[in-house]
Amino acid sequence: MNNTMKEIYRAIYAAMTERAHMIGNVIVAKAKKKILDDGPYDKGDFYRGVEYRVTRKGNSIGLAVGSNVAHEPFVLGGKVPSWTPLEPLKAWVERKKLDWVDKKTKKELTIDEMARIIQFKIKARGIEERNVFAEVIENEKEWIFDQLDSIEVVL
Repeated sequence: MNNTMKEIYRAIYAAMTERAHMIGNVIVAKAKKKILDDGPYDKGDFYRGVEYRVTRKGNSIGLAVGSNVAHEPFVLGGKVPSWTPLEPLKAWVERKKLDWVDKKTKKELTIDEMARIIQFKIKARGIEERNVFAEVIENEKEWIFDQLDSIEVVL
């Protein structure tokens, strides 16, 4: 490949990378707004972990958007009625500083008891799917394509 072609390739790559970063920033901002407005129940770690990543593999540029928390698949894809491990639920109860009282005995529930109640609810009902990233991308699809179509390469 001659020097001119290399420079053209570098310029195209730089322009596309810059545009991918801009699109990633916009999607992250809109996803965070959606999470705060009507997103998943647990907005703490999930919200703070929202990020995007631009990658390069060969001649391709990729853009990934998501949350870097371990429970992301269950937030995005929901969870069918099933047993959820207690440890993540206990951690969630502690993080949320929940303070529940038994209606009959007026006794404060322990972290373990609150986690078990949540576990039984998930066992009975599951967790609703809430893929905020897919929703934002779908809503912004036309804008995203406009951004990609309007890339200008300057040599």
